[in-house]
Amino acid sequence: MGWAAAVPAAALVFVADYDDAADGPRVISGPDGHHLQRVRRIGVGERIVVADGAGRWYLSEVASSADATLTVVPVGAASEEPQPAPRIAIAFAPAKSDHGTEVVHQLVEVGVDRIVPLITERSVVRWDGARGERAQERLQRVVRTAGMQCHRARLPVLEPPSTLGALVASEGVLVADRDGGAIDPVNWPPADEWCVVIGPEGGFAPEELEPLGSAPRIALGPHVLRSVTAPIAVASALAVHRSR
Repeated sequence: MGWAAAVPAAALVFVADYDDAADGPRVISGPDGHHLQRVRRIGVGERIVVADGAGRWYLSEVASSADATLTVVPVGAASEEPQPAPRIAIAFAPAKSDHGTEVVHQLVEVGVDRIVPLITERSVVRWDGARGERAQERLQRVVRTAGMQCHRARLPVLEPPSTLGALVASEGVLVADRDGGAIDPVNWPPADEWCVVIGPEGGFAPEELEPLGSAPRIALGPHVLRSVTAPIAVASALAVHRSR
């Protein structure tokens, strides 16, 4: 067990056929090869982390570098990133300004395990039809890019857009509310995951919160946070309260 970000490496790259590559040389080409060889100019002798996105990773050394392609060979045993507990899920309503891209990128960085775009009455981002599919694909690319940039081997799950009503069955649901109490997990029901729902610009409509009943309300202070600030602030505050 170990954190990929803790090892000295020039970059991290995700591969689909991780099991086939862990015991010998592998070629990294395509967009990743172009980025690493031509943009990052990673050369022979430098080390990178090869990961599967589900926590498994190994350190590799570049054996050759040319034509937007790297050939790398393992230099250590395979490892696996720890899974902090409880898991953290953030359900937020993306803002119109960036449709959630910056928030998702930062949630990956701070260690969130599950990300849920939230559909609310006051949402300004629509998720229906082909536009919604493109938006989901874009956010999935953001998840991958952010994981590479912060050297995170275990990527969070990006869920399809959801309503508050669909989250009722989730264990450990918490509601971000300026009038809520301080973040104090000692007073919360036991759960394998903390799932925080965060409203859109303008907040939730009063009737929207009814399905969540007596779910704990939590706050970071008396001020009104922007919809692009609140998810990161809440996730960061929760992260310090879990084991790893």
